[in-house]
Amino acid sequence: MKPTLILYASRDGQAKHIAQTVQQHLAQQALHCELADLKYPPNMAKNWQAIIVVASVRYGRHHAEVHQFFEHNTLLAPLAMMSVSLNARKGDGTPNGYLKKLLAQHHLQPFTAMSVAGRLDYPRYGWLDRQMMRLIMKMTGGPSDGKCCVEYTNWQHVSKFAGTVSRYIQQEQNPNAKPLSQFGA
Repeated sequence: MKPTLILYASRDGQAKHIAQTVQQHLAQQALHCELADLKYPPNMAKNWQAIIVVASVRYGRHHAEVHQFFEHNTLLAPLAMMSVSLNARKGDGTPNGYLKKLLAQHHLQPFTAMSVAGRLDYPRYGWLDRQMMRLIMKMTGGPSDGKCCVEYTNWQHVSKFAGTVSRYIQQEQNPNAKPLSQFGA
């Protein structure tokens, strides 16, 4: 069985935590996964069952290494994409503008894509980031005291994403299984 590659791009650790949670869910389904930081991706020539990218957004942009990865790698395996941003804290998991822009910019067609909220952690930020996040939170109706720590990640959405990926991989391994469309995304 070919392994699934889970790549993450994380500034403050929440996207990594989400990627690890997806990995654990897939492991519970007896699916082998390799987890790697997008700064140091493994050999992309390896035969992957699927590639999952979990990437955070800061100040309206995904990490530069996310763009570099998609510019320099021809995906030889099906793609699942998850974007992590505080902007998604009011969403239902459907791809938000940041994710749609990334997918369009690199002409990507993942078999599943989701936007989930991250974590607001003022104490962890440096002075400038704290002030920028306070401004953004004030403009969007979030906590702007500069002191709190709030996890907005909807773990049910993460579980749903992992379940969709798991079913897709199992379907690829067993073509006689129910089509993915019957499972919902």
